[in-house]
Amino acid sequence: MMIFVRVSDEERGLPLTLSAISRYMVLRGESVPAVIPDRQMEKFKFMLDYSEEAVEVCTTPLAVGEQVRVIKGPLAGLEGELVTVDGKSKVVVRLDMLGCAQVDMPVGFVEKIYF
Repeated sequence: MMIFVRVSDEERGLPLTLSAISRYMVLRGESVPAVIPDRQMEKFKFMLDYSEEAVEVCTTPLAVGEQVRVIKGPLAGLEGELVTVDGKSKVVVRLDMLGCAQVDMPVGFVEKIYF
């Protein structure tokens, strides 16, 4: 789950005192909290308001051919090869354990496996 806050530099530590918040999102290679521009935040809120399905946020870019693990849904725990990424919200995963079945699922249902 993601929670967005608008705080000053002096108030930055306050949200971290809440048990529901463990850390701030940071940009790759940086250590300070990410700042989302107002216009981008407006577009994100619009997308959330008008999306018919739940919006899944994928924080790790996925590429075709990578090994992934299903982390949500009835197939959680299975591993396979990422076959397609539609660039929006769906991926197709080839699951060898199911006789090379290809399963279409939300991108938020898989995570990259690091060896």
